Amino acid sequence: MWRRSEHGELTPPTGKLEPMDYSLTSSDLIVGVKTLGAELCSIKGASSGVEYVWQANPADWGRHAPILFPIVGKLKGDSYEYIGKTYHLPQHGFARDQPFSLIESTTSKLVFELTSNDKLKLVYPFDFSLSVTYELSGNSLRISYAVKNPGTGPLLYSVGAHPAFRIPIHPKAKRSDYEILFEKEEAVAVHLIDGGLLSGKTGPLSLEQNRLAISDSLFDKDALVFKGLASKKLSLAKAGEAPFLNFYFDAPYFGIWSKSATSQFVCLEPWNGIADSVSHNQALEKKEGIRSLAAGATETFGFTVEIAG
Repeated sequence: MWRRSEHGELTPPTGKLEPMDYSLTSSDLIVGVKTLGAELCSIKGASSGVEYVWQANPADWGRHAPILFPIVGKLKGDSYEYIGKTYHLPQHGFARDQPFSLIESTTSKLVFELTSNDKLKLVYPFDFSLSVTYELSGNSLRISYAVKNPGTGPLLYSVGAHPAFRIPIHPKAKRSDYEILFEKEEAVAVHLIDGGLLSGKTGPLSLEQNRLAISDSLFDKDALVFKGLASKKLSLAKAGEAPFLNFYFDAPYFGIWSKSATSQFVCLEPWNGIADSVSHNQALEKKEGIRSLAAGATETFGFTVEIAG
């Protein structure tokens, strides 16, 4: 297992746990991960050099693929209530801004961990362990999250992914030349957002032969939020061409997002939680999508990125 130096060269590991990029390499791909947020920061073709992950230009959106934990989306009033107390959390929680520890590394796998501490308990009063595993095999990267409850009471949480993929990746192409291919026939309804919260309203989304064109206006009303998709695979493709990226998931909720009409990326986001509704009473145990994990139990959740071309 190698890491990248500040100049981008691959260098041998030092054994230190620092906010650096770690790399995995297969015959097909080179993958980079940061200890800050355990964030995926690169998937690059080993021979082509093509970068598939958005490179976090701060002038547009300064993240690559943040991990959403212990909530997904926005809380009503940025707060929740639990056992008579009010706590405050920003949208998507805190994991994306926390340093993780590298606890395992092999030639094909990296495992990072974040655990509860006194500071985090001021905003989230639960004992927890969140481990994130990156496992590379050929042209496929499996990313999985394991949430463990080391406490004596229930652990209430949600976890989700927010990876951003570069489009265009072809020379002289533009974002609107691309489309998202759904695996199955879908009667797709989008759950509409109002100020970051679920409005309780839905709107139809037109698919043409299971293809969603990434038009410049697609994200004018924020993210596209879905519940219970039949498809367990989405693909990115330039219109009229074979997919260059396949995305496999199994999640009750899914988001597709880009920041603006000019943003050169699209996010494919599997979630096992979701934002509050505008009518939510802010009780954490009543929040849609919140999971209750028994003492001593562990749950896992993940997805796979396959580079097809």
